Amino acid sequence: MQKVLDWASQNPVEAVIACGDYCAPFIGSYLKEINVPTYACLGNNDEDHIGLQKQAGENVTWFHLSQEYGEVELDGKKIAFCHYPRLAELLAQSGDYDAVFHGHTHKVRNEVVGRTLLVNPGSICGIVNAKPAQASFGVYDTVENNVEIIEL
Repeated sequence: MQKVLDWASQNPVEAVIACGDYCAPFIGSYLKEINVPTYACLGNNDEDHIGLQKQAGENVTWFHLSQEYGEVELDGKKIAFCHYPRLAELLAQSGDYDAVFHGHTHKVRNEVVGRTLLVNPGSICGIVNAKPAQASFGVYDTVENNVEIIEL
């Protein structure tokens, strides 16, 4: 997370979309440091949801697993985000969104379904299937409707 914060300090962002698996409440304090509107869903590896939300502060709008997915409009782009890939695929197939983001697998995915961008930006912790892997996150360009994957 510190590497992401360092990157964000040199490359300002207007919003953050986070797709779950924060694991521990202290990660919320990193979300707070970014200090931009943040839209976040919880994942299946998140403990102490209340502690995580308290640490993250007021800039974070949370969408819980029971809500299935979140929606936000940024720069005129309709965006959906969730934790699970199958739900993200269905949302992308609906054609109702410009972009759909998901987490869960921790594996990078960057493709187009119909006219909808479907993305998993990977994992900033660099763990896939309980093994070390390339850490990454994505930067979404609302003008071009594409994502650049940043490897840490």
